[in-house]
Amino acid sequence: MEKTWKQNDPDSVRGPKLCGAKVRELLKGKYEVIPKTKEHIKIDRDKCIGMACQLCYITCPTGSFEMENGKAVWKYGMKLCGECGTCRYVCPVNAIDWSYPEAGTGIKLKWS
Repeated sequence: MEKTWKQNDPDSVRGPKLCGAKVRELLKGKYEVIPKTKEHIKIDRDKCIGMACQLCYITCPTGSFEMENGKAVWKYGMKLCGECGTCRYVCPVNAIDWSYPEAGTGIKLKWS
């Protein structure tokens, strides 16, 4: 049986052990940023259930989210977001407004 992530379970497959800063550290030097001039992700802090969920923080493949004051914050998105839309799809309360980013911006991965 495949093990899945469970909130507050230290033995989970992909819990907070590989989130945020740890993901950013793994990606360091493996991408080039093509700067954005405006944010394409906004979080409705009134809807966000934050620490009770953490799914955007846990599933973001680039570690663009952090949890601050009990809520999700898209803290590193302007510099690191891969624009995959995972955060929008996993949010159970639709607190994430995701729009298409500007053409020609984002990250370019280095595959060497």
